[in-house]
Amino acid sequence: MEDICQKYRQQVNKAKETVGLIEDELHQIRLKLQKNPTNAVYLQELKNTTLDMTITLNELEHSQNALEECVRKHSPVK
Repeated sequence: MEDICQKYRQQVNKAKETVGLIEDELHQIRLKLQKNPTNAVYLQELKNTTLDMTITLNELEHSQNALEECVRKHSPVK
């Protein structure tokens, strides 16, 4: 039973790892913007990275739901 849902566990873990990396990127961009708040390149980086975060969070939510469904579907009934 464990192997059936392993793919979803890996997807959840990878998405969480990616969220952490994107949070670090966002932090660095915000530091740059504190020094130069009107820099168009930094503002575009912020926009793109925020979009990446939104997509990744949606993927994380989807993977978590798929994992829960898999566990529910394949767990032994007691």
